[in-house]
Amino acid sequence: MKFLHIQSLRGIAALMVCIFHLAGHRDEHHSLLQPDDPLLKIASFGPTGVFVFFVISGFIIPFAMDRAKYTIGDFFSFFKKRLWRLHPPYVLVVLITLGLILFNNSTGKTNEELSAGRVISHFFYLTKVMGWEWFNPIFWTLAIEIQYYLLLALAFSWFNSELLWKRATFIAVLLCSTYLLKDDRFILFYIGPFVIGFALYYFSIKKHHLLECMLYAIGASINIYLFVGPHWLIAALCAAAFVLWVKETPRFLHYLGETSYSLYLTHPLFGGLFIYLLLPFATSVMWGYLILIGAILFSVLCAHLFYWLIEKRSIEWSRSK
Repeated sequence: MKFLHIQSLRGIAALMVCIFHLAGHRDEHHSLLQPDDPLLKIASFGPTGVFVFFVISGFIIPFAMDRAKYTIGDFFSFFKKRLWRLHPPYVLVVLITLGLILFNNSTGKTNEELSAGRVISHFFYLTKVMGWEWFNPIFWTLAIEIQYYLLLALAFSWFNSELLWKRATFIAVLLCSTYLLKDDRFILFYIGPFVIGFALYYFSIKKHHLLECMLYAIGASINIYLFVGPHWLIAALCAAAFVLWVKETPRFLHYLGETSYSLYLTHPLFGGLFIYLLLPFATSVMWGYLILIGAILFSVLCAHLFYWLIEKRSIEWSRSK
């Protein structure tokens, strides 16, 4: 079963993040857009697209596990499939990014630390946990996704129980844990949007009582508001409303959603290169807008190529495992 409207939502979320990163480009001499530019202010909300992804994961992953009749005995098979789906494209982007850092270090443009521990930690999604910085800040969301897969795979029978008290206890423990841990390196800090996705799953797929699902969503909303902020809460709630009520979306959004992971991974590389080469020509507002539009289109094009050459094969491998 394919939720085309949710696939479209993925595309929108990836585009939000893409526009945010590209619109803010500047160097010591030039800025693509001026600090008071209204488009730049709108683009500043782009990072909230990450919470849209988390809401979608909170809904889709349990749905897929339920359809597959997942049990704890399937743990290694499930996790292997998820890794085959995410890891090869990610590793390739990490290697390209590492190559660029090595080149910039060798030419004196940067002096970034490249210890063996920092490099290796990227391949296990442990960079921030071990106290280093990501080569590219977008990688942090993949680390959270991996933690989420581990959490759900280990606790699925609890999460998916037909007993109300078990489900309620599971959600309560997750939401309360944020107040105890308060550490943004771990999924529990960002559990709010996932729980909103859980509420959608419980209501839409499992047909549990509306009041139960609303209480979970309200608890998650309070969690997001207190620990991340109102803009992130608005994004998560808009994503939930989209999942519930939007059923038909344009076909170009279906395709954008299909390539959304590739767009998310590659836009800092290819869109960033496009702007880097043309930034000296951003001498007016109009040129800044034109370069930004060109960078977005170039990012989408490169994501298309990356999807067909790399990601699609990764998807096929994950299905064969």
